[in-house]
Amino acid sequence: MRECVQLRWIEQAEARSVREYAGLYRAPSEPGPSIVFTEASASLSGRNWKPNRTANRALLAARSLLRRMSGAAMRRSSSQRVSTSVEHDRVLATLLITDIVDSTRWVTEMGDRDWRSLLNRHNDAIRGQIARFAGREVGNPGDGFISIFDSPTRAIHCAAAITRTIAPLGLTLRSGIHVGEVYLKDRAISGRAVHVAARIASAAIPGEAYVSQTVCDLVAGSGLTFEDRGVHRLRGLPEQIHLYAMCDPAPLPLDG
Repeated sequence: MRECVQLRWIEQAEARSVREYAGLYRAPSEPGPSIVFTEASASLSGRNWKPNRTANRALLAARSLLRRMSGAAMRRSSSQRVSTSVEHDRVLATLLITDIVDSTRWVTEMGDRDWRSLLNRHNDAIRGQIARFAGREVGNPGDGFISIFDSPTRAIHCAAAITRTIAPLGLTLRSGIHVGEVYLKDRAISGRAVHVAARIASAAIPGEAYVSQTVCDLVAGSGLTFEDRGVHRLRGLPEQIHLYAMCDPAPLPLDG
């Protein structure tokens, strides 16, 4: 009789475990399985006790259901991780990169303290224009800015506004604008498009903003005008890129 009681206790504990795990791995949209243990599942009669076949089949079916549900939950979790990575890490953006011309000469002639004061005014002015045109600052190498926009037209108008704002400080900038996919996470940005935009900025004549052929094609019909600067082979890039100089557009009225 003692052996029979122990067997019944083990069977009850196993049934409770099945119910708990089934509830843990069940998706919110899936109905809960009904797993019921009854004492009628075991017929106890001293030493002549025999397992109830119906109860055994129910437990085996419950174990099989638990394995299937656990596997489905793991597959759903893996799929969600992959889709989240694809959705949030790589985005299409317009990049605007600015650079102060002859910054080393400026700091040498002015000294660290005066240069830092001028650089702070430069930084405040550029950040104000980036915010005005709904851009996002994603980098500040020290003598320039990297920002992204959801529209190439806004990036172009922002570059023009930055040039007008910085002019009273006596500083000269060169800028590069390009459109491409980038990896964006928090405030960090990377990808081939970032390097292309940086090379375009370095190729620009001091005081000008260069844009890629891609940018010109995307803003066709917007009223913006450009001057052809020819085909360039930029350092580190295998293909040649056709560049254009942005003509100063009329100021764009925006709030802020």
